[in-house]
Formats: sequence, C-alpha cells, structure tokens
Amino acid sequence: MNRHLIPLACIICAFALPACGFRPIYATPVEGADAALNQLIAVRQVAAPQTVRPLIVSALNNRIVLKEGEIPKYDLDVVATERAERLAVQIDATVTRYNYRLRANYTLTDLDTGARATGEAQAVTSYNIVSSQYSTLFAERTAQEKAATLLAEEIERDLLVRFSSGGVEFKTTPIELDADTEILQEPDWGEVIDTHRNE
Repeated sequence: MNRHLIPLACIICAFALPACGFRPIYATPVEGADAALNQLIAVRQVAAPQTVRPLIVSALNNRIVLKEGEIPKYDLDVVATERAERLAVQIDATVTRYNYRLRANYTLTDLDTGARATGEAQAVTSYNIVSSQYSTLFAERTAQEKAATLLAEEIERDLLVRFSSGGVEFKTTPIELDADTEILQEPDWGEVIDTHRNE
C-alpha cells in the first residue's frame, strides 16, 4: 500500500467503526450519552496488607472514577494478598532478586438489585536485593507501587471486557434459613401479633 494512503485509510476506519456498532471500551462518552462502566462504579472497600493497601486504593481511584454528577450504579470490593518469591539465589543461598506478586479477588455489586459478580486479577513485578539496605527498600517499594498500578488496570480491563462481551454474570445470594426460622406474614391492618404465642 502506498505510504501516503495509510493515514487516509486510518481516518476512514475511524469513521466506519462507529457506524458498525463498534464502541471502544475505553471510549469517552459524548455529552448526553450513558457513562462508561468505570464511571459508574464506586470503590467501596479494599482489604489488603497494610503496606500495600494505600497503593491499591490510589491506583483504583485513578482508573475507576465516578463521573461527576453520577450516582454510583455499582460498588466494588477488593480483597488482595501479596507474596514475595525468590527468583535468583546464589551458591551461598543469598537471594539477589525477588518476584513480587499481588493477587486480588473482586466483587462488583449492583446497587439496584443487590446481585453480585466476582472476578480475579493479579500482577507480578520484580526487584533486586543489593548491598545498600536503603536501595533495596526503595526497589521493593517501587515494585509494590508498580504492582498496585498493574492490578488496578487488570481489574478495570477485566470488568470492561466482560461487560462489553456480556460475560459478567450477576448472581443474587439466596437467604439461607435454618429449621427454627419462622417466616411471619405481614399482618392485616389493626391485627395484633403475639410474639410469645409459642412460649
């Protein structure tokens, strides 16, 4: 293809895709259109180790931002765990490099129905162990920050892809009743219920 025609082809494709019903999952909605999914979610709770929790919260809030003036349609809860894995070990058993892994389970709750959808995400980074303790701590912190950012991106991407493909399955959690639980019918107007009738 003539190199001068490539820009023209790109412009044509850009106009043609919306006409086919294609909408990029990261597209910014036009004025008056429905907000994108990541603009309808409120990050409600993040449970994670104390050192990395603020990083995950910050990363999620950078990716999932409630649209100004919008009432949240979904709540997002995230439970994350961290793990450092030895990656490079010398002959004398000295560890010189670690893999840092963040793994998360998330729950998206539909605030209208109470139904929930769950998913998983993970992120892996690495850092070196050097002779300087300060440098090692700095490298470890940098790895945590990067992992938190990657984890937030993965959660957002997973939600957007699943929603755009219809792959999110919301489930309503049934109320479990034990054998001793009695369901009381709504009383008629003026009726008095004796709560001690079985005593």
